[in-house]
Formats: sequence, structure tokens, C-alpha cells
Amino acid sequence: MFFTLFGKASRFHLINKKLKHLKKKHVAVVMLLFSLQASFAQQLKDSTAQQIERLVKSQEVDRAHADYFGRILVQDLDGRIKPVNTLGSEFLRKISRKSSFSYEVNGEKVTFDANQTFLAMHIAPHVWQKIPLVKADFDKTGDLFKDVVVGTNNLLPYTSLLDAKGDYILTNQVEEANKKKPAERNEFDKEVLKVDERFNILYNLFAGNYLKIFPNKNDANNTWFSFKHHFRDFPEEDAQFAQSIIPSYFNDIVMLKYDDAQEKLMYIKKYQEVLGASVIPTPERIEAELWYNKANINFWLFQVFFALGLILLVLAIVKMFVQKKGIEFFNNILIVLTLVSFLCFTGNIILRWYVAQHAPWSNGYEMLVFVSWVLLLCGLLTFRKSDFSLPLATLFSGALLFVSYLDWLNPEITNLMPVLKSYWLKIHVATIVSSYAPLALSAILGLMALLLYIFKTPKTKAIIEIKIKELTYINEIAMTIGLFVLAVGTFLGGVWANESWGRYWAWDPKETWALISIIVYAIVLHLRFIPKLNNNFIINVASMFAFWSIIMTSFGVNYYLSGLHSYAAGDPLPIPNFVYVLAAFMIIVTLLAYYRKKTFCRKNESSRIDLNP
Repeated sequence: MFFTLFGKASRFHLINKKLKHLKKKHVAVVMLLFSLQASFAQQLKDSTAQQIERLVKSQEVDRAHADYFGRILVQDLDGRIKPVNTLGSEFLRKISRKSSFSYEVNGEKVTFDANQTFLAMHIAPHVWQKIPLVKADFDKTGDLFKDVVVGTNNLLPYTSLLDAKGDYILTNQVEEANKKKPAERNEFDKEVLKVDERFNILYNLFAGNYLKIFPNKNDANNTWFSFKHHFRDFPEEDAQFAQSIIPSYFNDIVMLKYDDAQEKLMYIKKYQEVLGASVIPTPERIEAELWYNKANINFWLFQVFFALGLILLVLAIVKMFVQKKGIEFFNNILIVLTLVSFLCFTGNIILRWYVAQHAPWSNGYEMLVFVSWVLLLCGLLTFRKSDFSLPLATLFSGALLFVSYLDWLNPEITNLMPVLKSYWLKIHVATIVSSYAPLALSAILGLMALLLYIFKTPKTKAIIEIKIKELTYINEIAMTIGLFVLAVGTFLGGVWANESWGRYWAWDPKETWALISIIVYAIVLHLRFIPKLNNNFIINVASMFAFWSIIMTSFGVNYYLSGLHSYAAGDPLPIPNFVYVLAAFMIIVTLLAYYRKKTFCRKNESSRIDLNP
């Protein structure tokens, strides 16, 4: 960093020379944008907030040009070729949990999209090291960051994580957290590791390691390289081009010569098309991915599903006691809106399939989205049988989409692992995951039935008992369908296992828990043959708690047990707090429902005794 600022052979020094030839009206902008040296004296006079505001305001790159930059292809760490726009969007989500960069300057909100931010950070990394970017939860970290510069939205600048000597201030805390097993880490440890990950992502970006845009004709593995590569292994002509084009391109942007800069992007694009022809996606797929990124449909859908589901649920409760044409008409409009949202959801899944070139249920995120889709489909297929079926399915679909955006799931489109490159991915995984949706529907129908037990009163007893029976019947139907599909999917998994690993069954944790889930639901559906357990209350309670076996099969095995099916998990994670909250809620609801049921039974017995003295 020192030689970059003061070395006479450095690019920084070269830019300073070129700046002298610019018009005066451009000098101030460019000097603020790319020269810390010239503005250093002024910054000392300003407050830290004013410094950051000046730096942020000066970082804006022409949006139209940044969009064109976002179309250039890049190879990610997993080897997938994708637009820079995708990489930039993923980068921003990881470090700041946002899809764009925003900062308040002079009372006005300045916003850069992913393309603008990603490009500006590569051109002027020394500037962006001072701008708050790293998301941190200060409630969890206590006094750890009390002496560092903090920006808006609880964001930290890169330089705030370095001390006066340039040493990383979280070294000791990260080492201590990594010594602990994941399940033993407290909130402080987990947050420190998250901040550490974001810091390292920023470090690699500032080092230029992510912008792998140059394919090598001599590389048999189709590996692409960053502009920081030494290029000694490239053909001489290609090396000269790759070494000179990016510094020249950045310089054009410094000089505000966007026409010249765009021409250089065209050269890079042509270079990629010629040398990377065997691996680059088609123009149609690139456009589809850009549209998928921009639309971000799942983010909007979970909010739509929450709103529609909540209103439909309220109407379902109102319709229990009030029958009016206006209410029915409004309810039908909401059903149509839910159907339209479902069609948008379907289109988004198909679009992801087209972009990824494989079925979109190959990892934890995609599985959750697919279960959400099938669950809503189940709700739409059964909405005429019960007023509660569609509202509950819509709410739960929204909840699943919301969970898919939490930190512990990765929404990136990735290349398939070799074992998953099979047509069985479309058949076996789709069948198994499809079974989760009707079983999830049965669980929420069971929960709703228990809530009706709790809120049943002598005045509403008749209508609520009818609704409880209605929910129980649909519950049993959904469980039956889910169990059958789960069993078929498990057998199909055995066929795939024989093709992939040479055996049908080996008691792998995933296989074992799939069998456990089948047994659990088979028991629940046969409880009716035990006279004392043959009632609506028992089957609703059992269906609700039985779903934990599915949660363990689909997520627990991947994250907590070691086996052949743990490839989608990554590092083991501690059990999220909301799991304990949900379990406690289910137990409390069950106890309250049981108490209310017993209370009504005693009152009924007393009434019969009074009527027959």
C-alpha cells in the first residue's frame, strides 16, 4: 500500500500525472475518486463522517457503462462461468446482506447497484477500504468494535478491522472461535466468524482475485485467470493483451472516457468468445441470468405470500361465522392473486433451471424453494375442500422462502457435483422433495386444528368441530399422499445408489432417516386402529410432531451427520435458536389444546348428568 501511494513507478503515480492534463472541472471529481494523496490534507480537517460522504459521493460510475461491464463473463471459485453482475450481486449479499450499496450523503441517499459497486471497488480499492461495507451485529459482538469507525446500517470499513500497524484486529477472537466445535460457539463467536469471512472476501476482492475474466488457450481444464495473474503461462500475444487491457480500461474510466472503456470491454468479450467457446454459456442464457438477478422474484414473493396468506386466513375465520357475498367475492380475488403469484413462482423456477442447466433442487436452498412451490401447489389443489388449506399453505410457502434468505443457506447457482450429474437428479430428488410438501401441509393443518381446539367456545363449538373434522380429513389425505411419494422416492434412491455406488442400500444416514420417516408416518396413519388413539386430536398432534423426522432427513442429516449425502451441507452448524422456539411453541399449543379438549369433555359430561338426574 505504501509503494502504491508513493512509488514513482506505480499506477497511482501514473494516474496523478495524467490528472494534470484534465480539465479543471474534472480534476476535483477524479482526484476525490482515485487520489487519497491530494485530498489527505482536506480530510484531516473534516470529520470521519464527512470523509466517508466525500468518498462515497465520488465513487459513482456511469450506470449504463456499469451494466455493460456486468455482462462480461467471469469464472467463479467453483469453475462456473457467469456474468460479472451475478458475481457482484453475490459479493454484496455476502459482505453487507444487501443487493446494492447505499449511503446517506448530505441527507440524500446515494445508491450504487451491484455492477457500479463491483467495478468501482476494483478501480479504486484504496478508496473503498475506507467506506463502510462489512455488515456486523453489534448487539452480539458487545464492546469488540467500540473503538472503530462505524457507518450507517451497522457497516464497518475494511480499515476499521486493521490497527495502526496494519494488523488484523480480530485474529485472536477468530482463533478462539475456530478452536471450538460449531455447537459450542456462542453468539459472539458466530458473529466474529461472519465478520471474518466478510473481511477475507473484501481482501481477495481488493487483491483482484475474483475478476477471473481471461481464459488461457494452454489450459486443458478451461481455467480462467484474474488480471493480477503473472500470465507467463499464456501464449505471448494473449499475455500482452491480458496484461495491458485492464489497466488501460481502468484508466479510461478514470479519465471519464466511457466510449473508449466500452470499446475495451468489447475486445475482452471477443477474447472470451474465441478462447472460451467450449465453456461459455449462450447469449440467451446470459440474458436469462441477468434478468433472473434483476428480478429477484423470490424476495418479493415471500412478502406477497405472507400478505395473501394472512388475509386469506383472516377471511377463512370470518367465513366460519359470516356468510356474505362480498366476503366470498373478495376471497375469490385473493385466490386468483395467489394463483398468479404461483405462476410467477413457477416461471422463476423454470428460469433458474434454464440458467443452471440442471434441475433446481440440487442443494439446500433450491430444495427449500422447491418444497415451497409444491406446498403452494398442494394448497391450490385442495382449496375447495377447506377454507384453511390455501391460506396455511400460502403462509408456510412464504415462511420457507423467507428462511431461504437466512445466512446459513447459499442462494448461488452452482455447478453440479459429479455424482449429481445424472437424470436421477430430476427423478429421485424431485420425488423425495415433492413428498415433503404434502407432509408439511399435514403438519400445518394439524397445528391449525389444535389452535381451533384452544379457541373453541360453547357458542362456536358446532362450527369449530366441523372445521376440525374438515382439517383432519385433509390432514390424513395429505399424509397418505406424502407417505406414498416418500416411499417411492426412497426406492428410486436405492436404484440411483446402485448406479452411482454399486449398492442399493448401505445404511447411510440419509437412507436411514428416509426409512425412519416412512416408519414414523406409517405409524401415525395406523394409530386409528388403536381404539384409545382413534380420534381427531391424536392424529393432528401426531402429524404436527411427525414432521420433525422430515426436517431431520432433509436438513439435519446434511448438517450434523457424516455420510455420502452430506455434500450439500458445508461445515457443520449449531442448531438455530428458532428451532428451539418452534419446538416449544408446538408443545405449548398441544398442552393448551389438550387442556381445552378435556375441559369441554367434562362440561359435556356434566350437562348429560344434569339432563338425566
